[in-house]
Amino acid sequence: MLHRIMPRSIRGLSLGVAMMSGLIIALLGLATYRFVHEEIECQINQRIRIEADALLAHHRHHGFAALVDLVNTLDRHATPEDVSYLEGADIKGRSMGYIVTDASGRRRAGSLAANVPPPGWSEFVPFHSPDGEPAMAQAINTPLPGGGRLVVAADRAVVDQMDLKLLALFLSAFALILVVGSAAVIGLGRLIRDRLSTIEGSAEAIMAGDLSRRMPLDGSAEEFDRLAMILNGMLDRIQTLMNNLKQVSSDLAHDLRTPLNRLRARLEEAERTATEAMQQERLAAAIREADDLLDLFSSILAISEIEGQTVRSRFQSIELHEVIGELAEAFRPAFEQAGMTLRLAIAPITISGDRQLIQRCLANMLDNALAHTSPGTDVIISTEARNGQVALTVADTGPGIADGDRERIFQRFARLDHSRSASGYGLGLNMVAAIAAAHGGNVRVIPTAVGLTVEILLPTVSNSNSRAPG
Repeated sequence: MLHRIMPRSIRGLSLGVAMMSGLIIALLGLATYRFVHEEIECQINQRIRIEADALLAHHRHHGFAALVDLVNTLDRHATPEDVSYLEGADIKGRSMGYIVTDASGRRRAGSLAANVPPPGWSEFVPFHSPDGEPAMAQAINTPLPGGGRLVVAADRAVVDQMDLKLLALFLSAFALILVVGSAAVIGLGRLIRDRLSTIEGSAEAIMAGDLSRRMPLDGSAEEFDRLAMILNGMLDRIQTLMNNLKQVSSDLAHDLRTPLNRLRARLEEAERTATEAMQQERLAAAIREADDLLDLFSSILAISEIEGQTVRSRFQSIELHEVIGELAEAFRPAFEQAGMTLRLAIAPITISGDRQLIQRCLANMLDNALAHTSPGTDVIISTEARNGQVALTVADTGPGIADGDRERIFQRFARLDHSRSASGYGLGLNMVAAIAAAHGGNVRVIPTAVGLTVEILLPTVSNSNSRAPG
């Protein structure tokens, strides 16, 4: 319900904040006014009560006539000191007022120019001050033993004057706060609009096709800066995916031409072949070519899914040493058949990830070693813990690669010149890099004097939740 009545625009929000602030200030001012007003009235009532109690005590001890004489004396000799509890008030010509009546109701003493108020407390009693000005008093009307009434009153001028002072002070403060608050709200609204305008301009440029455009930062690391950094990270990710898509499109157009031409040639040969047996042989070769193309597309789709980071939802704790051990046992017969040696130097380490992807990553590196090394080559899989990370290394003693190819071998469809005649499309190590990145790690070639050493750095299970995927 609240979100329906909340303003949707910055201008409306600023106006709402200003109105709410004004309402709060008004309520605080009203509360302050009532508190001070009631406090002064209580002080006046206390003074009246003290005065009335003293006069009643005098009446009890000395009688009615003595009370009349005392009240007349007080009326004649009242001074500002008699009303010192009204500190801060203009009390010139003002004092306590009294009325004493006998049992018949006839006034016997007191110069209070007012009618006798009803019994008890009266908050507003009209009277005329000694200088003839109309005024209001607070009064108490108490009975006298044996009949008669005693009225003690005090001028309310101090209450009225304090009310006026509070009202003037409140209006001045309210006006000042309203002006300053309105200026602050307007300034805040303008600041927000300016920041949003820059973000809007960058977004429009990106929508127009400038994917290199980013949200501006002011270095404050405050809310807008943090939002801009998050948006820039998102845009970096989008640009990376778009670049990958462009690269895939370009690579597909280039690398699929050869297998498609081979497939077409197989089919043409089958069409021209005279004997049925030769036709079957050509068609079988064409089917193999088609299967290779399907495998290629499957690999491309798998890499795209991995690079999209959707696989992170399947992550769980994995005992890396167990995965390596199982895969090594599966590959050991192939290495022995190729005249190569596969050795392990691993320690128990737990990571967070997708078990199948980790297996595929390691399998691709072992397949790469089988395809590009000769008999007698040693291949070693090792792990090492490093400051919250694990280094998974696959090293061989084969021919190695040139220094200039160390980065290129992880690119999509990258094939070195001496491996052009080998089967495959150059996606194996590209998938290794994608899997490492999806797990928040990275892959690199370690320079060595002999052979090829590929190292994958992955966060261990204690750090995988805090590392952003690279």
